[in-house]
Amino acid sequence: MGRKAGVMRVNPKTLTRKTLPCFQEMLIYLSCVQKFNYDDDKCATEKRALNMCMELQSKQPKQGSTINYHLQRISKMMKATK
Repeated sequence: MGRKAGVMRVNPKTLTRKTLPCFQEMLIYLSCVQKFNYDDDKCATEKRALNMCMELQSKQPKQGSTINYHLQRISKMMKATK
């Protein structure tokens, strides 16, 4: 990504604030596993919560960015006024 010849482009990944879905659930699960000396059976509720969160995240549609569309539209308007 970046700048192409004659076309304005912006990498929308640099503009958005990154959120970490399921981060809290993962930390809780990992701390539980470490607490019980890596015995996975004792952390069943935390593991279930993490799996539920990950399933919910996979079902949600990704949001697309429209910034490049608007930049191209504005660029065309600016070229037309010259």
